[in-house]
Amino acid sequence: MPYRKLSNKSSGPKATAWRWFSLYIRLRDALATTGSPEYCRCITCDVVKPSKDIQAGHMIPGRTGGILFDESIVFGQCSTCNEEGNGERQAFKRVMVERNGLEWYEMKEQARHTATKLGDFECKLIADEYRKKYKALRGKA
Repeated sequence: MPYRKLSNKSSGPKATAWRWFSLYIRLRDALATTGSPEYCRCITCDVVKPSKDIQAGHMIPGRTGGILFDESIVFGQCSTCNEEGNGERQAFKRVMVERNGLEWYEMKEQARHTATKLGDFECKLIADEYRKKYKALRGKA
């Protein structure tokens, strides 16, 4: 049997970048929607839940490099909507079109098809940026 190196995707630079990005998004939206870091209002169902039950949900599916870390399309979303409701894409689209317009939405939809290679160096920069943003927001909470 040939030897295959197993990668640990949950601890690499991209995973670290995602953890800090997700923490920042959830804190940003908790403070914006409830004024408290303890609770957050889901972008799609409008229900207030404990922040620990909120995920960083993408308006557009795919999670490609072109949109993975785009904070203008990632918002606090309850796990029911994000996982069981497959992101509640229609509700998400409605909210975002109301906020930003259809032309903006279509531009972001196209960005999903932009192949962006995120290497370890880029992911470390992203992780550092969102760690700083998270800590700055946490200091205000």
